Amino acid sequence: MKLFELGSNELKQQATVAKQIAGQEQPKAGEPMYADWAHTKEAQKLIQKLLPNADVKIQNATGVKPIPHVRIQKTSPQELKSAIEGPGLGVALNVADATQSRVSGKYTPYSFTVNGITYTIVLSTKTTGNDSRIGINRKELSPTNLGMAGKTYNRKELIKATKQALDQHIRDETLRGALNAILDNAARGGGGTIAKEFQEYIFHDIGTISQDFGEILAPLMVMDNNDTATFPEGNSPLVDVLMPRGNMSVKALTGSGTSFKTVADLMDKYEKSIETDKDKKKKFEVLKQFHPSNKGLNVDKIIAASKVASIPEYAEAVRVFGQFSNWKELEQQMKRWPWKDGSKAAYRNFLEVAMDVFTAGNWGMPIGMPADGKFYLGSAPKAQEKEKVAGYPSFKANPHKGAADILTYSMGQGLARFITKGKNKDVYSKMMTDIVKQSNAVLGHITIKADGSLVLVTRPFSDLEFQFQYHAPSHLPGNNLPGFIAVLD
Repeated sequence: MKLFELGSNELKQQATVAKQIAGQEQPKAGEPMYADWAHTKEAQKLIQKLLPNADVKIQNATGVKPIPHVRIQKTSPQELKSAIEGPGLGVALNVADATQSRVSGKYTPYSFTVNGITYTIVLSTKTTGNDSRIGINRKELSPTNLGMAGKTYNRKELIKATKQALDQHIRDETLRGALNAILDNAARGGGGTIAKEFQEYIFHDIGTISQDFGEILAPLMVMDNNDTATFPEGNSPLVDVLMPRGNMSVKALTGSGTSFKTVADLMDKYEKSIETDKDKKKKFEVLKQFHPSNKGLNVDKIIAASKVASIPEYAEAVRVFGQFSNWKELEQQMKRWPWKDGSKAAYRNFLEVAMDVFTAGNWGMPIGMPADGKFYLGSAPKAQEKEKVAGYPSFKANPHKGAADILTYSMGQGLARFITKGKNKDVYSKMMTDIVKQSNAVLGHITIKADGSLVLVTRPFSDLEFQFQYHAPSHLPGNNLPGFIAVLD
């Protein structure tokens, strides 16, 4: 069954008629007519039938993503190509054009055309050079996504249940073999190695395996025959596995941040302990803005914390653009400026005006300015006009929103430096350490080496130092809520 034979009448229209149905303007000469939401939804349904083992979803045009597109996981480039070019559809799978490429800043989009309508696909899997590889997506190997959450296992049961989960969820036979070999290695203490073919096969995915599969491997490496391990359901506060010998938070690579919302109860407990200390209470108010009880989006909390801390970036943004206390108010202030055309000249003007905010903290460099800023301000070569989604593309898509996002990102970065590098950095570090160490848990730092051997280092939270962390792209400043990270030696 071909796409244009499906039930939707819209898919049978010629380009001009379809464009009118979609409520869009006629494409300029030489430009394709991109599928609207209805067309893309029909394509998503068909592709799911052609790739029954894949995870096929649809994403609408939002922000810098100019057109709707189909997003696919759990399949390989080779399988995707066969599905599109095979008898079920029978059209060529092509490289995406410049407009389609903007739907993803991380993965490579593809394109195909039916009845004069151009569809966009994003295969959300890292490229490895091997088109037959299905690849691993972030969190795919976590206990939750392997169907192991909410259950308690002894050591023998954990090994058996994990092998069964891999058989059920991992279609790639070589990958499954590599994961089973790593699991067996962990059960033996982690000192051995895995076969060369497995080492080479998982080389590009070792970080993801460490982060997610590590939540199963780490407890296994410390368990004896009398131990049990329980993987909490949903987003557990702080810990990844519950064990009688001590709950464990598993981190891999250089560690990863944890949102303050995961330790809301510990924050409440800490606040009660400092009721009579006015100085600590004042400083705690900055961190408290990220407590889940405070209403608002992540961007609102970043602005609120910046205001409470009176960081230079917030003060300068108010001086230059006017009063605001949340993101919507900041966006309204942007509408007072002549940037609505989204031109390169308008973007350059915004950067020039915002430079006082970027440099307000005197950190030795503009804080929060997008990577393409130097190019548009004339101080970097053409090669640095490289942003695919952030920077000018986000500003062009929606100038007022784009400007408000960049300024919020600058405040988030300024706040992170204020807490970690400012005059009260030691006070804040101790405060976050005191909050987290109230939990009777250990940090399990796991490393899977290139040869498949494993190293696990465990340390009680009470022995660790914690630090403030904020990371997000400049066009999505609220993508991650600021949080804390263990300082690992």
